[in-house]
Amino acid sequence: MGRNIWYKLLGALIVLVAAVLWILSLTVPEAFGFFSLAWAGVIICGGLGLIMLLQGSLQKNVTTIKKLKIWFGVALIICAILCLVSAIAIPDSLVLPIIAIVVAVGLVIAIIATGGARWDEGDNHKAGYKNYNQRKAEEEKQEQENKED
Repeated sequence: MGRNIWYKLLGALIVLVAAVLWILSLTVPEAFGFFSLAWAGVIICGGLGLIMLLQGSLQKNVTTIKKLKIWFGVALIICAILCLVSAIAIPDSLVLPIIAIVVAVGLVIAIIATGGARWDEGDNHKAGYKNYNQRKAEEEKQEQENKED
């Protein structure tokens, strides 16, 4: 089993739950009449967005991939908020502040999850790094010392 199977399984179950609820709203309108396509969008986008945030926060991965997963999760949560606006009557004056809060939380999660590391952080930024020419000169010096001994 792969490491990501739990995330994939949970994502598939979220989509399945939304689809089942949507079909029940069409077949049994007395009990599930409140459920609509907008609510399905809220469940799918919100659930998958949270899964992406968890993946970006908890998995040990390349910094760029972690940030990409976090920002994709934030985008999905924003889509869920837009679906929620159409599902229930949220005043238009609250939509942009809610989206701003979600983006700010995504920024905080991205900084915490990656430890503030830059995407191009490589060996050449580490203390004591020697480039090719420096290593080659040391090798030649070492060879000459070996010949003299």
